[in-house]
Amino acid sequence: MTEILITGGAGNFGRTLAQALREKGYALRLLDLPDRDFSFCADWGGCRVFKADILDPVGMAPAVSGVDWVFHLAAILPPASEKDRDRTFLINAEGTRRLLKACAKADIPPKVVLASSISVYGDTSAESDLITPDHPVNPNDWYAASKVEAEGILQVSGLPWINLRIAAVVIPEFLDPPDQWPFMAEQRIELIALADLIQALANLVETPEALDRTLIISGGPEWRMTGADYVRRWAEVMDIPFDEMNFLDRPGWLNWYDTAASQALLNYQHTTRDEFFRQLGQAVAEALA
Repeated sequence: MTEILITGGAGNFGRTLAQALREKGYALRLLDLPDRDFSFCADWGGCRVFKADILDPVGMAPAVSGVDWVFHLAAILPPASEKDRDRTFLINAEGTRRLLKACAKADIPPKVVLASSISVYGDTSAESDLITPDHPVNPNDWYAASKVEAEGILQVSGLPWINLRIAAVVIPEFLDPPDQWPFMAEQRIELIALADLIQALANLVETPEALDRTLIISGGPEWRMTGADYVRRWAEVMDIPFDEMNFLDRPGWLNWYDTAASQALLNYQHTTRDEFFRQLGQAVAEALA
């Protein structure tokens, strides 16, 4: 049976991916910090929990030994990443290096999937074409720069690898609006529904053609819009006046992406905008009931 390790396995992203992989019949290992809550998998037969720091090679060694795949999700994300540059690089870059060293020491080194980000491209607002996987990277914050470094570490590791540059993820949950949306109102943005992102990752295990490639994972043509387009509809579902929404006064990371290669390999772009907002409306109704 294929066995998969998820780093950051107790986080929201890790939990959701773990459930999808479990439903496909894979054996799971979850690695996260000792103080994280693993109760969600307490009754999952065949799921092994490793409470360890990504920086601890001793703690990671038994977690990576004998696995077929490692999905590396553990990272410091914005806005926390922008508060302490050294810690962000320690976790996101050096943590990746130490994980890959532990993987390389295994009797049969696993395949490694890195959850990177489209943030590595920086400000691409001057581009009129779709952003492609081979577009030059130009990070403009500490998170993006740490991901660029992690990607480089992955690609020279000698391990079989897949590098996923993931767009901003939307989740159909009842949430307060952010103090400021991470894009301009008129900016081109392309998002991805969480369900589609999880589908893409789950499909990787049976897609050897994806190995040793960088792929952009995003929503595709259905999700290409402006920031105002998305926020106006979001505000309507949430019953919040659109004119109360605040946007950046400079371009954020987002743009429109060429996902033809990732979609052809992984067949994951299934959630339409209409379906997402239907799900969001249902979540709002349930929260207010």
